[in-house]
Amino acid sequence: MHFRKWRARGLAITTTLVLAGGVAALTPSTAQAAPSLGRAFVWAHSPNAALNTPYTPSAAYSRNSTGATNTVVRTGTGQYTVRMPNLGRVGGVVHVTAYGANANSCSVYYWAPVGDRLDAHVRCLTPTGLRVNTPFTASFVNTAGLGGRFAYVWANQPTTAAYTPSTSYQFNSAGATNTITRSGVGRYTVRIPSIGSAAGHVQVTAYGDVRARCKVVNWYLSGTAQLINVRCFTLGGALQDNRYTLTYVRGTGIQRTTPAAYAWANQPATAAYNPAASYSYNSTGVENRISRVGVGTYRFWPSGMPLGNGNVQVSAYGADSKHCKVDYWTPRTGVQVRCYTAAGALSDAYYDVAFQR
Repeated sequence: MHFRKWRARGLAITTTLVLAGGVAALTPSTAQAAPSLGRAFVWAHSPNAALNTPYTPSAAYSRNSTGATNTVVRTGTGQYTVRMPNLGRVGGVVHVTAYGANANSCSVYYWAPVGDRLDAHVRCLTPTGLRVNTPFTASFVNTAGLGGRFAYVWANQPTTAAYTPSTSYQFNSAGATNTITRSGVGRYTVRIPSIGSAAGHVQVTAYGDVRARCKVVNWYLSGTAQLINVRCFTLGGALQDNRYTLTYVRGTGIQRTTPAAYAWANQPATAAYNPAASYSYNSTGVENRISRVGVGTYRFWPSGMPLGNGNVQVSAYGADSKHCKVDYWTPRTGVQVRCYTAAGALSDAYYDVAFQR
């Protein structure tokens, strides 16, 4: 664990809290407006923006549930900070997906309150592990309230055999406590009690300033619990212990709002098909469709979704070291996804894709 002190400007009274990644942060004084639970997303479309100079992402692809304006700062080669005003509370979950027609990948380094703002730090790498300026999408949610099927965890003890993730960084819409076990190097099972079903959707993101990727292997019902298997790999494709974030949903978006859609793409060599209904959702009630454009290149068609805006997250699926990302999305083309081998060659693969507005 490493520790840093974040000092918010103009605070008269402060208290110290330990945040994701062991970061120490100062909470706002009572003189400030209290930050909110809520959600935000961005498409960080300017990877070569001037260093340490915030830019405002396109309003169509940026959202903050408090009505504030998100910004992005490039702090170094392949290093970014997404700033989300009014959401600076401890907790929640962050997912990140690299964007574009290359094999680069991105991870969430850590997130932390800075005054009443939440900062999510992102790192992006080439397949060989070099830092690289890359567009990406990022999604954050910090929620409360019971009902429905929605859960997340920050898996922060990668070498521990069995543990309960920090209660500040996990959520279960049934009020139950999620747990994690490790079965071997880079192999984990997340147990989400009380909201299990042979259905739903999973997103996984590697965590830390690391040369690693994580993905969902499978998920299934065990009693009333959802069991979700996760694997983490080096960029070269070897299993590796690593931290990660994970979200499970059924019948709602990955930010627990609508309009939203998701699908498990489980026919990587098929020209066109409708995803299995249990693992596909569209808040308009229309059936989703997936087509294959070429080797490792696919289009997700969530009919009725406002694809001229919003946010997309993609997670590769399966026991191999392949990884997937979002290439682009438009109303005319749908959501284009690309999947790669660890070495960076396009390859047919299973994946999970989610759209949220």
